[in-house]
Amino acid sequence: MRRSSILVFALLAFAGAAAAAGAVSLDVKEHTLGNGMKILMIPKPGVPRVVCHVYYKVGSINERPGITGIAHLHEHMMFKGTQIMGVTDFAKDAEIDRKIEALMDKIYRERFWKADGGDQALIAQWQKDVDELVKAEKATIVKDDLWTQYMKNGGTGLNASTGNETTGYYVTLPSNKVELQMLLESDRMANAYFREFYSEKDVVMEERRLSENRPGFLFSEQVSAAFYAASPYHWSVLGWMDDLRKITKRDMVEFHNAYYIPNNTVAIYVGDLDPARIVALAEQYFGRIPKGPDVEPIRTAEPPQYSEKRMYGEGPAPTSLQIMFHVPREGHPDTAPLAVLADALGSSFGGMRFGGGGGGTGRLYKLLVRDKQMAVSASAFSRPQWYAGAFQFSAMPRIDKNVKPEDLEKELWAEMDKIKAEGLTAEEIQKAKNRSEANFLRSLQSTMGLASRVGRAELNRGWRSILTDLDALKAVSNDDIKRVAAAYFVKDNSLTAVYRRKMGR
Repeated sequence: MRRSSILVFALLAFAGAAAAAGAVSLDVKEHTLGNGMKILMIPKPGVPRVVCHVYYKVGSINERPGITGIAHLHEHMMFKGTQIMGVTDFAKDAEIDRKIEALMDKIYRERFWKADGGDQALIAQWQKDVDELVKAEKATIVKDDLWTQYMKNGGTGLNASTGNETTGYYVTLPSNKVELQMLLESDRMANAYFREFYSEKDVVMEERRLSENRPGFLFSEQVSAAFYAASPYHWSVLGWMDDLRKITKRDMVEFHNAYYIPNNTVAIYVGDLDPARIVALAEQYFGRIPKGPDVEPIRTAEPPQYSEKRMYGEGPAPTSLQIMFHVPREGHPDTAPLAVLADALGSSFGGMRFGGGGGGTGRLYKLLVRDKQMAVSASAFSRPQWYAGAFQFSAMPRIDKNVKPEDLEKELWAEMDKIKAEGLTAEEIQKAKNRSEANFLRSLQSTMGLASRVGRAELNRGWRSILTDLDALKAVSNDDIKRVAAAYFVKDNSLTAVYRRKMGR
């Protein structure tokens, strides 16, 4: 390993009028291992605990047709142990696993490679043999071994999550137990062993079924698929059910080897820690893992949309309207004015990873809910992503007043035209900036929030981008607001989704 070097960066961010906390200082220490893995550390003396997060630069956008949903399934499988975790007799377990895999390969080919679904009697016999092997394997498996080891050592909050672009693994430990996290997480990275693959795949498929039973889910999924025509944002993190049925263990191993590599990983530690000790441990445990092949960025960008799209659906969910527009990806100069605009109109998320939202004080709420009493709710949402962005208007009409989604659609377009001509008021802009800045600073107050924001930002444009984004937000002018509204709020760049409630389906 190359000689350790630590770069120390001191940051000062100042709150706006809405941030009562005043100045916030972050001392982020950075170290890169010889294999390319990035280690970030934020010392916060006091409570002798450390938040430990490991982020992989992989999510549903790294999938392809045929293996959609594999990133989320892989997250589940990472809790199934290694050669030393989750098993009492690895040699015996591995032998049983090889037999299971051979039979499942036969079942797969018979069931999915033949147009008629194959010989059902033969499939049933093979499945019976698999079930017997699975019973035998259970005797070698130690359930929840990872969590047990963490819990015995004072660990809390063991969890994981998968998104479009990132996957994260989390635990909080006493300061003197961070070495355990280094041992277990480096073992999972280098030696993940996907035992109980098929039963866990059934668990993930059941998650998908439960989501499908949620009112409006399937319509929303279809809307997203229609909005993103070409880019891998086209499918959800859950993936398509047919792909989940057909994903193989071989697919899983290939996915792991491609993305779960040190040079595609950021580990961040926040709390009562000694940076020199963290670096030494990282070199000892993560540093021994070989660097993997460089990961290529996503190839297929979302093409321009040259014609208006409309979708209609019915079901048990409340009647609603969505109008979506394509906007640039995260880091584009237009991201900041779009974030301010969404916040001023009234959003639950202002974009730029700041959070925020005008809620009941936003322009759309005042216009459509309070003054005209045409809507139950009305909001705007700006979501810049790594490779493509979306700006969305959402509203629910007052059915009791016979208001239709199309009535709200006319009102929203009229408001968009007004913004193109006049923009926002100075007060609206300043309030939106203050809210976004205050929420941003508030998110840095907790160790969990700090680790999440800094760690995830590092994976894409580097953690310093969260501060340059804040500077860009402060610089937004009304001319910027009018410009982005005129550029993106056009029919040929839109998808309008009308959903009507219909019970009994």
